[in-house]
Amino acid sequence: MLQAIRDGSKGIVAKLIVGLIILTFALFGIESIVALGGGEAAPAEVNGEEISEFKVSQMVQLQKRRLQAQFGQNFDPSILNDKMLRQSAVESLIGETVLRQAANEGGIYFSDKAIDKLIVQSPEFQVNGQFDRDQYDLILRSAGFTRATHRELLRSNLSSQQAQSAWQLTSFATVTEEQRSAQLESQTRDFSYIEYTLAAAKESVTVSQEDKENYYDANASRFMTQETVVVNYLELKRSDLLALAEVDETELQERYDIITEESAAKREYRAAHILLLDDNDQARNTLNEVQAKLSAGQDFSTLAEQYSQDDTSKFSGGDLGFSTADVYESEFSDALMGLNKDQVSKVVQTRDGLHLIKLLGTRQPEVAAFDDLKDSLVQEIKREKSQILYVERLESLNDESFSASNLQAPAAALNLKVQTSAEFTRQGESGIAQNSKVTTAAFSESVLFDDSNSEVIELEDGRAVVLHLASFKESVVKSFDRVATQIEAQLRTEKGMESLGVQLEGALASAKQGELGTAWSSLKDKSRNAKGVDAPIIAKAFTMALGTQGIASFDLVDLSGGNQALVRLDAVNRSLSANTDDSDEQKVERGKSYNEYKAYNQHFLDKASIDRN
Repeated sequence: MLQAIRDGSKGIVAKLIVGLIILTFALFGIESIVALGGGEAAPAEVNGEEISEFKVSQMVQLQKRRLQAQFGQNFDPSILNDKMLRQSAVESLIGETVLRQAANEGGIYFSDKAIDKLIVQSPEFQVNGQFDRDQYDLILRSAGFTRATHRELLRSNLSSQQAQSAWQLTSFATVTEEQRSAQLESQTRDFSYIEYTLAAAKESVTVSQEDKENYYDANASRFMTQETVVVNYLELKRSDLLALAEVDETELQERYDIITEESAAKREYRAAHILLLDDNDQARNTLNEVQAKLSAGQDFSTLAEQYSQDDTSKFSGGDLGFSTADVYESEFSDALMGLNKDQVSKVVQTRDGLHLIKLLGTRQPEVAAFDDLKDSLVQEIKREKSQILYVERLESLNDESFSASNLQAPAAALNLKVQTSAEFTRQGESGIAQNSKVTTAAFSESVLFDDSNSEVIELEDGRAVVLHLASFKESVVKSFDRVATQIEAQLRTEKGMESLGVQLEGALASAKQGELGTAWSSLKDKSRNAKGVDAPIIAKAFTMALGTQGIASFDLVDLSGGNQALVRLDAVNRSLSANTDDSDEQKVERGKSYNEYKAYNQHFLDKASIDRN
């Protein structure tokens, strides 16, 4: 079969196909190849524009990386629900697409030059304060972007932000609105309340033995024990293999020689240049004039600021900072490496334009003496060898455990010890069961019911386990005696809440009739931010309205712990001469701009034709 493939790959048709693939890569990037696959409907379509599966997958990975950055080393990717992440990614992309289309409809556009400027000025793409192409490409690759898709994402985000800024920067507050806002802020209220506690209501109810037994019979599924397992396992650790790795003097010397060679290869050049973007006679004449001025003793940095068309370096005298020669195009790097310190090149042509290049200096990493590095080299080589051993044994463990019906044979083959876990549930408690991959494997059908070894589970880098079931306890209904106290507490709470509700309805009706004899806790002239009172009570008092002709009004409010309160609004104290300041103006403007932009966004969402597949 392999020979047939080799023979077929020499044909004209195969060469044509390969040529088309290369052309597609060159013109459109790798995302075009991804887009060619499949044939299924796109996950969503907005006003006829498809949101591709590639973009959805990219957004899911971006969400995962954000969570990883937020939670750090404690983050466990296995707890994520990929279905929910995918749904969130699709909705996020729909929103972004609608906003981008709205921005385009509004005539908002960012030029390639503006995008370029943003990229080169981004700190994450800089090394030693200068834009670094290698750093840029590395970050894009790690985030799953190409240069083209990253630029398109920037253009889309900037357009949406510009549309949002248009609303934020054009909203304004009138004097009347500021005055009303200040009056509302300075308003105080007189109110009273009576608190009714769930604890008191629970004390007044009775729970009989029959109530508890009936509840137990009707809700047996609530009182199931959790399934538990005990597993035997083999643990392979890379750290245990360090002692098996041996290092001789020859290896140490070879490694030191490599470091020395790499240091020489990492020689960095600090270059400065004067760039003219056009390649024509006029540009060449201009650079000839610059060379004449340099020969006459004028300063290179001054001339770079005057003549160079490279906006990222001209104001620093054309200084490009330190970089290895391979960062630059071959014509540029060849000329640079041929210069002595402070020497200026002849006119150099690259695809960017015409350059005059000056070498400001060179540097390369220093290498410590062999004896000083020896111990660290030993550890480095041992780690590498232990990694090779670990990978080899991991593969052997996978093969041995797959073909064996228990752990004894793999343990003997790899000289590992069979260990036994503590009992644990599907939630995991301690030891290896703290890892969700272990609990998932332990409760899998193959381990629980097929008497099979699990697949090799990599808990972390350099540590893996294989499981085999030792014992399994099924879920059963707990005895009534075991849960009777729990049932009584549950019933007492439920009956207490029912009793409290009846009591509050009666109290509210009596209060409205003026017949409630319970003492009220009264508060006078309290602001919205008053201390010493439950926040829900204050919030309720400031959302209530007085009755007709200023008569007190009443309402109920939920408090923490199942408690509730009856609130009476006695008076609203308005300050007609409240003073306004800049903060009132900004507050009103922020509120208006938010609501206006929200309405703008909702308008385009409502009228958009959105299909979700």
